[in-house]
Amino acid sequence: MYLVFVKPSYFIVLSMKKRMNLKITTIIGWTLMVIASLVFAAYNQYQQSYKIAYDVANANFDKDQAFRQWASSHGGVYVPVDMNRTPPSPYMSHIPDRDITTESGKKLTLMNPAYMLRQMIDEYTGLYGARGHITALEILNPNSKADEWEKEALLEFRKDSSKKEILELVEIDGKSVLRLMRPMAITKGCLSCHGHQETYLDSDTAGGVSVSIPMAEIYKYSIDAYIKTAIIYFLFWILGLFIINFIYKKEQKAKEDLKYLANHDSLTTLPNRHAYSDKVSRLMSNNKVENLFLLFLDLDNFKTVNDSLGHSVGDLLLRGAAKRLKNRIHGFEMFSRFGGDEFVFLYANIKDNKYIEDVAQQIYDVFKEPFILKSYEVYATASIGISIYPSDGDTPELLLKNADIAMYDAKNSGRSRFSFYSEEMIQSSKNRLMLESELHKAVENRELYLLYQPQIAIENEKLVGVEALIRWNHPRRGVVSPVEFIPIAENNGLIMPIGEWIIDQACEQLSLWSDTAMRNTTISINISAKQLLHQNLYSYIEEAVERTNVDVKLLELEITETIIMENINETINILAKLKKLGVSIAIDDFGTGYSSLSYLKKLPIDKLKIDREFIKGIPQDRDDVAITKAIISLASSLSLKIIAEGPETREHIEFLKDAKCDIAQGYFYSKPISAKNVEELFN
Repeated sequence: MYLVFVKPSYFIVLSMKKRMNLKITTIIGWTLMVIASLVFAAYNQYQQSYKIAYDVANANFDKDQAFRQWASSHGGVYVPVDMNRTPPSPYMSHIPDRDITTESGKKLTLMNPAYMLRQMIDEYTGLYGARGHITALEILNPNSKADEWEKEALLEFRKDSSKKEILELVEIDGKSVLRLMRPMAITKGCLSCHGHQETYLDSDTAGGVSVSIPMAEIYKYSIDAYIKTAIIYFLFWILGLFIINFIYKKEQKAKEDLKYLANHDSLTTLPNRHAYSDKVSRLMSNNKVENLFLLFLDLDNFKTVNDSLGHSVGDLLLRGAAKRLKNRIHGFEMFSRFGGDEFVFLYANIKDNKYIEDVAQQIYDVFKEPFILKSYEVYATASIGISIYPSDGDTPELLLKNADIAMYDAKNSGRSRFSFYSEEMIQSSKNRLMLESELHKAVENRELYLLYQPQIAIENEKLVGVEALIRWNHPRRGVVSPVEFIPIAENNGLIMPIGEWIIDQACEQLSLWSDTAMRNTTISINISAKQLLHQNLYSYIEEAVERTNVDVKLLELEITETIIMENINETINILAKLKKLGVSIAIDDFGTGYSSLSYLKKLPIDKLKIDREFIKGIPQDRDDVAITKAIISLASSLSLKIIAEGPETREHIEFLKDAKCDIAQGYFYSKPISAKNVEELFN
């Protein structure tokens, strides 16, 4: 069937370019983020170095101060005299008890806290080369002389006694050093040594202790740590690049797959309608292309295969047909599938129509051999429509549309044929459109009517029911078969008002028979898929039954097996609701679909109707015999009534009687007739 083309190629290519630019942007963004993180880590590491140096200085200062305070509280400490390490302090000569001798004769000398602290500082430089220094503006010991930085710091303490410390990063001999100074508060113990100095009497601050931390080792530690951090960041950067590349490759693969799917059929992998449009457009724009021949072929019996053997077998048929056609037909520019059972061959620069006719014949030869699908041997045929560029169309859409029209002409001419497009075929399409328009008026003009085909109990050959069959008495064409106008009604939505009209007519006929000998005769009506799924079906039947005051159980709804299985769960719910209303339910054309027995037992049904395709071959066709007996046995085990459609001979009836079939509906008893004729047949 002809559809409008949509070209996705340009948008896919544009999307891929944008995706590539986005990938580059993502990589740049990721790289900049890593670099920014490294810069921040470097700054943070530098700050950490500064903090480590400060913590070391602070720890040293606290240790020294703690020792000084302890020693000062005791007025100094006596230590053995060692002229190399602990000689008597010349700065404490004014103290009478500076030197003492123990009872054992050991000589001891008094060391003041500052002297002891200085010696300890000299002998122990501390962690990271930390060195302390006791100093003051006025000193007793030349070793306590303040350097320039310490003098400035001490003067700051003199100016502002609230200052607790001075911290500064300075350069000494070209090397970075962190310097920390804190003031030393004058204690009572200090005055024992320094009581003669006026500055000690006039101030609360005796001097200060400075700690110098060489930064080289700390920087080395920080640099080592930063290098490790940088290596980790580098590895993360590499990992990020791999992840970005993986994601974009995956997306690129998805885009390529999308592009492929946009131009190929997923079932057969053949080029699809989009690819056809692109190809034909390019060929039409090529000056070297003189003509194009389009062969549009449609499998004639595909729906039957799909409905009777199932969609999986139908898919196998499509794959098999595609493979066989591709391998055996040669010389084409493109072979594509457009969905469903439609295939298209495209040929370019063909000299005459005879070549294309030979190709069509080769296609028919391809289908002469059966397809082995699972355990089924399936024969298929094809109808082919042919259009030619430029005479039949100068665009891909028009060329395909006209080939489609020609294909339908071939189908209407008997199938398994080919037709070249001609303008006369347009008239046939117009006739169909006209028929659709006239169908709208048929309901209003009362051109529709019902015939009834009797259903006979085989055991006693009594009339037990009828099937209502719609006909159209066209004012110009005469009687139009439902095969011709029901598909149109389903496509344009008229099936609903037509279906409601049939329900009304059936209920009115039941009402007319309610006071006669035919009061127990059932009337079955066919329900389409759209009717079944329509939300108003239940209420409309209920209203019609109440309006005509008929026994609802005499109204029977026939639903094909295929319709039921299309949406089994929803169908079960709808049928259960209708069953509560009281109507009878029958599965029509049973055996041609693909019902699951597990679902069949769940369906709220009363009857199974065996399709006429299985009846016409009995008793000669063993397969038909086996299938018919199996369906009858199945229905019996489920306590369902069986109706056989299409018996035409006494031989059919005898077989059905022996097989314990309940009811027959076929030309052996009667063709579809009017209600009056049904009454005569009953009497």
